Amino acid sequence: MEDKIRKAAEILVGAQNAVALTGAGISTESGIPDFRSPGGLWTKVDPGEFSLDRFLQNPTRFWRLHLDLKASGEFDLASAAPNAAHAALARLEQMGLVKCVITQNVDNLHQRAGSVEVVEFHGNMLRAACLRCRAAEPIEDVEARLTAGDPDAARCRKCQGVLKPDAVFFGEAIPAKAMNISHVQSQKCDALLVIGTSLQVYPAAQIPMTVKLKYPPAQVLEINREPSALHEQVTDVLMLGSAGDLMTRLLNTVEELLKR
Repeated sequence: MEDKIRKAAEILVGAQNAVALTGAGISTESGIPDFRSPGGLWTKVDPGEFSLDRFLQNPTRFWRLHLDLKASGEFDLASAAPNAAHAALARLEQMGLVKCVITQNVDNLHQRAGSVEVVEFHGNMLRAACLRCRAAEPIEDVEARLTAGDPDAARCRKCQGVLKPDAVFFGEAIPAKAMNISHVQSQKCDALLVIGTSLQVYPAAQIPMTVKLKYPPAQVLEINREPSALHEQVTDVLMLGSAGDLMTRLLNTVEELLKR
């Protein structure tokens, strides 16, 4: 493993435009369950509850489910803290080695760890946004009104439109801004650090394919507990294990290389 970590560190140090792509696996060490693995969220909740169609049919039912999940601790994003992997990635950005983090996560942990250039590919569950005027507010404000029994708790304070968590539900398009920035970053990228994603959810999973098909192709460095679905096609350096442990060791090796 040390040889792989060193090779990955050398690639990062030599890169001009390294980009990170992260998924649920980077946040599991913060106590946030992923979705598809045994014991993941979809084994406890019907994924259809997170579809736009079902939400629109009965927003009140969804918000009740949201409060129940938070109260049970099954999906309490607000109480989670960034872990060592988030911190290491933020440090790599501060060092100028990682230019951008494209995340499939909706937990805001990259920003809380100190990452600045974060593309929220699937939105952010710590915000609520109005489906009519797009005004946004902290989701905890909506939760407080719901808990207090406010009959208009899930209504926009500005226009009375329906408030929805500002995350991409099934049946919704990826935000245009996130798509555009991800496309630009993919074209500039010469090293892609893939962390904690199975690369099974599109269009995010297309990013590693894009960076490998362009000329010259980018080097893809993968950190996962299990190999991603695309590792045979795209991955140049595969490092299997804990994201927190491997990212910490990768950061330490990068720092050693830069001291020479």
